[in-house]
Amino acid sequence: MVDTNSILCDKKPAAGDDSLETKRTEQASSFQTIGERLERWHADDFVGRAFELGVFEQYVTQLANRQERIMNVYGTGGMGKTQLLERFRRSAADHGACYLGIDMRDYLNNPAAVCGHLLLELGASFNPEEPALLGQCLERIRHKAEETRIILGIDHYEEAGSLDRWFRETFIPRLHSNILLVIAGRFPLAGSWQLSSAWQKLIVPLPLSELSYEETQDWLLQNGITDEKLQEAVWMRTFGHPLSLSLLGPIARADSSPLASAGDPLEDLLRQWLREAPDDELRRLILTASVPRTFNQELLSLLEERDVPFSLFDRLIRLSFVRRCSGGWQMHDLVRETIRLTFRERMPQTFEQYGQKLVETYYSRIVRAIPVKQDVSWEIAEMIPHTDNPVLRAHFRHAPGSGNYLETIDAHNLNDAENYIDRRKQEARSWKIACSDPETDTLFRFTMTSEQTLYRLTALDLPRMLQLGCELRLLRSPEGRVVGLMASVPIHERTLDFLAQSPISGAYFASLPPGERARYRTPPEQASGTFLFTIDVENLEKEELRSDIIHLLFESMMAGKVLLTSPPPLDYYELAYRSLGFEMVPGAEHLGYDGTTPTPTYRVDTRKEKLPAFLDRLIRSSGKAASSPPGPAAGEPFDFTPREREVADLLVRGDTNAQIAAALYISEVAVKKHVNAMLQKTGLKNRTQLAAKIWDGRNG
Repeated sequence: MVDTNSILCDKKPAAGDDSLETKRTEQASSFQTIGERLERWHADDFVGRAFELGVFEQYVTQLANRQERIMNVYGTGGMGKTQLLERFRRSAADHGACYLGIDMRDYLNNPAAVCGHLLLELGASFNPEEPALLGQCLERIRHKAEETRIILGIDHYEEAGSLDRWFRETFIPRLHSNILLVIAGRFPLAGSWQLSSAWQKLIVPLPLSELSYEETQDWLLQNGITDEKLQEAVWMRTFGHPLSLSLLGPIARADSSPLASAGDPLEDLLRQWLREAPDDELRRLILTASVPRTFNQELLSLLEERDVPFSLFDRLIRLSFVRRCSGGWQMHDLVRETIRLTFRERMPQTFEQYGQKLVETYYSRIVRAIPVKQDVSWEIAEMIPHTDNPVLRAHFRHAPGSGNYLETIDAHNLNDAENYIDRRKQEARSWKIACSDPETDTLFRFTMTSEQTLYRLTALDLPRMLQLGCELRLLRSPEGRVVGLMASVPIHERTLDFLAQSPISGAYFASLPPGERARYRTPPEQASGTFLFTIDVENLEKEELRSDIIHLLFESMMAGKVLLTSPPPLDYYELAYRSLGFEMVPGAEHLGYDGTTPTPTYRVDTRKEKLPAFLDRLIRSSGKAASSPPGPAAGEPFDFTPREREVADLLVRGDTNAQIAAALYISEVAVKKHVNAMLQKTGLKNRTQLAAKIWDGRNG
């Protein structure tokens, strides 16, 4: 569903895609006009929106049986509202309805111009100076509506101005009932449209969101981009945002790069978004709001060290790319990342100060909450994007708030849990999981076979676990569907034998000296440790389910106990648990998942005074929580950043860029950027000179 209006003249098939070229050559010979060619290509580029098209078709075909008469299509800039209305136009024609279109940008608060346009659309002549033009227009529409259904599409309604009141109070109430209005704009119809229950009954809201990964992939394939890694790179840059796809698609098709140089198109898109914020004061507040993932008025006031006026904050949260969420407000992901990039490039010191202040604020809240046992998983989640850990940043980049909820498993719903396990086994298929770190452009790709996707259900004996008093929970969707399962076993005298015999947990307890194992044999109420058996979800490809897993992990980690787990021996789990601060337990490997692959056991200790230390390691990896920025390391004469010093350590050792990237979990592109920055700071010409200079500085 992507408009490629700006790239039609440059549209070329991918190298070797002869079928695509042949198809378009055949089509070209059948076109009578350039307009027909444009219309066909627009139709070819439209993907997705099956739900919205289905709703529209229901109203077009069953209008007489519906009480609603206004479909309100809304979404932030570039979401494809205009293209959807064009698709509605074609659908209306297919069903024998008459479609009339209005673009509110063309009328500048002029009701007569609107009426004149509609009369022209209906094929009627008129005098623009005629004082009864409104009556003439309504009469002509009435006659047409008696013959057939009319669809009146009104686009860019955010530009309506004073015409909003005219439409609502004068024009729409006098329309024939055989008319369906489609009002599209950046914002939902609000204010007077919602104050009356009568108006509310007329309106059907249709919010537009980004295209799914599958829909994005369809569009890329239609446009000759067939390389799977390149498709994933485009997806990570656009999140399925339609206009972003149309801007970045030609770049991906032209150079087959991971889009490292694709900043300019997004800058153009940013300018379109910022049309909603014409003054510098609001734009400055937008920059500040791009630093935290979730913000409120108090937090923005703290970052800017001034009282943000209520009226200014109200203007901010009314922007089309800002939404309400639990804990405050959030920007649209693509808008936020684009604005953050601009902020960091144009005002690097201010950006760094705001980031440091944000980390200090959340760190302080967490430290105060620990002694009184308050849940701090939300605060930690808000801080993770500001750490220096690309794996965590990548996972949290795609960790939206989830509407799913947890339900304790007991005798009444045990059958639901067992049915979930049976369904998972019957519907097992391979998974492809992709996430990326926006700070370093690192793309993480993971694949699992259908057998590997079931590993997390290994050795689950739910009836026995329930009898032992283990913590078993279902994850349900808002509709009540079971979409996941969590099982953790508190370690005490009643569960110790079960854990020692399990193929997943037995290796850890077998590795313990007798005295240490005996310390776990406590009464249930004094259990000091937990073995996390599984957090399984029906599809790890879904971002909201990965978000649920992350939040459940933090909840377990913050319990103030020894947390043990032995996830499947796959890169996805290894990177995730290591990045969260879990340490591998020596001598506690097993073959419990597939019988052949050694699988480690991981451990993290957050008891009493160890919890702040653990948080300090996790959070202060950003280098921002300290009261003052760290200076050069001892013996280090250069003004390197903490990350540059890490690169320097490996550079001196003789590691290649690829080896450095692997060791630090960053891309080779990011390594090159750090090396180039270090060369600029030292005035040297190549990495050999740089390594020698660093060595001399540390050992001179």
